[in-house]
Amino acid sequence: MAKASRDVMMNKVAREKSVVAKQEEIQAKQKAFADALLQGASQADAARASGYHPGNVKSVMRSEEVQTYIAEAREGLSDISTIKRVDVLNIIMEAIDMSRTLADPSNMINGADKIAKMMGYYAPETIKLEVEGNHNVLAAKFKALSDSELLEIASGRAKVIEGEVVQ
Repeated sequence: MAKASRDVMMNKVAREKSVVAKQEEIQAKQKAFADALLQGASQADAARASGYHPGNVKSVMRSEEVQTYIAEAREGLSDISTIKRVDVLNIIMEAIDMSRTLADPSNMINGADKIAKMMGYYAPETIKLEVEGNHNVLAAKFKALSDSELLEIASGRAKVIEGEVVQ
């Protein structure tokens, strides 16, 4: 009986080791897949390089480990390669100063134009216009006008327009 329970325990330990080894193998394959993607391989090529069948790409991409690994790697890359708006503004300001030193007004204006675009000075101004009122009242007013008054309004010579402006 002791030998049977020892064999059962050994089989259980062997199964647990097998499960752990399988999980480590899966994690290694997922890491290899993500690394291949980050190096510029297509999803199908990354799957082949990491030992997956290209038909399983969608399920591999959905795995939490792959998503986490890719997100962390991209975050690290973005910290290294990100150029901020302030950096670009400083570069343009330095170029404008150089143009000023060289007495080159066209490049100074070009630099100022780029800064104005970055700062949003050329963004179109939005004006919201709301017209409220009873259309029947307006129609009645037009019907009450004579032909000459209507002609003045149509030609743009009318001087007074009744209404109210609210800001």
